[in-house]
Amino acid sequence: MENRPEWRSTFRTTALVHGTIAASLFMYAVVFEVLRATIRPLPRLAAGADIQLLRYVFYGLAIAAVIAVRLASRQVFRDRPGEPYREFLLRLSRGSILTSILCELPAVFGLMIVFLTGVTRDFYYLLFVSLFLAFMYFPRSRAWAETLRQRFPQEGG
Repeated sequence: MENRPEWRSTFRTTALVHGTIAASLFMYAVVFEVLRATIRPLPRLAAGADIQLLRYVFYGLAIAAVIAVRLASRQVFRDRPGEPYREFLLRLSRGSILTSILCELPAVFGLMIVFLTGVTRDFYYLLFVSLFLAFMYFPRSRAWAETLRQRFPQEGG
């Protein structure tokens, strides 16, 4: 199964996209540090707002993103009877990329907290959550191959 050019190409593309999204998290940190070093003090776009309430809202959204990542990753491997090999492979790829994008959300919420409140530590907490999710849900060739073997034994698994 893993020797099929279509499988290898789809998996490589998916892994590359996920890796690029994970790398962008590091770029967020670099850009954030450059902004923090050059703009003193950081502007607070919601200066009059309740900082604690905003933190609760964005941490809640980050928790919702973690749950969404978990649900999306389950959907990727869900069986659909009668689905052709090629369609299943593309769905596996699209679902993995969607999961990767969802992994990025906590870091984005951390940046939003910083720009709204000026509190910087939240960015790093939520960046760590995003990096952890990106690592946990990185596409794994063994998982893909095993899923395809179970689903399509006639394809040469």
